[in-house]
Parts: sequence; structure tokens; C-alpha cells
Amino acid sequence: MEGTGGRGKSAPRARTGGPTLVPVTTPPTGLLSPPKLLLGLVCASVVAHAGLAVVGGALWAQVMSAVLALAALAIVALLLQRPVPHTVLATALYGMVGVASFLAVLGAALAAGGSPVAGWVGPWGIAAVIVDSSAVRISAAVLRRAEREQQSRGPAT
Repeated sequence: MEGTGGRGKSAPRARTGGPTLVPVTTPPTGLLSPPKLLLGLVCASVVAHAGLAVVGGALWAQVMSAVLALAALAIVALLLQRPVPHTVLATALYGMVGVASFLAVLGAALAAGGSPVAGWVGPWGIAAVIVDSSAVRISAAVLRRAEREQQSRGPAT
């Protein structure tokens, strides 16, 4: 009664040796697996635009930055819920609008003959433009990779 603990029946032994197979789960058709870097960039964009909304100077610039922060929150939720190509494309478009907002605020302030709007040339503004432009770049890379993978699988039936 070796290994039975004195109960009379032999306990099943754990199988040792040999590889353990782990099932591989693939995302359902049409879903992408965006890198965590893309999610991190959009989350950082939320923080940067929220910071700009607090220190952005003119009220219109603060409101615009707050709207961009809320849009980034919505994109994070969409990327987590259903990362389809349309969502990744929306992330790239959001990044383009973020970069354009930086240029628009600076251009409007300079065209009005004043100095640039406070905060937008500071650390929050620079961080926002860097993060937004990086989100565009990573989104484009994710979309290109998805297209290559789709082409390598062949035509859909």
C-alpha cells in the first residue's frame, strides 16, 4: 500500500515527463491583437491631454484638450472590447487630430499676434504631441501587419 496513505486504494499518480500541451487560442475572425504599446500610448495620451486641460491657458484650448482626453478614453475602451481594424484606424485618426490640435493652438496664438498658449509649449503639450504621433505610427504598423497576415492566409471564402 505504498503511496496510499493507509486507505487501501492506490491514488492516481501524476504523469511526469513529456511535454504538457497548452491549447492555443486565436482571436475570432476579424479581431486584431494590438500591442500593449498601443494601449499604453493611448492611455498616456489621456494623461497628457488631461494635464493640458488643466494648464492649457485659454478656455477654448482647455476644452479642446478635455474633449481629446475623453475621446482617448473611448478609444481605450474600444481597443479593449473589440480590437477590429476600424478601431485601430480610429486610434490613428485620433492621433492625427491630437497632433493637428497642437499645431492649431500654436498657429492660432501666433496668428493673433500673441505668444503661444501657456502649457502647450510646456511639458504637457510636448508629451501630448509625441504620444499622439507615436500612436499614429504604431496604429499604422498594426494595420499593415494585419493586412500582411490576411494576405498570407489567402482569400476568405
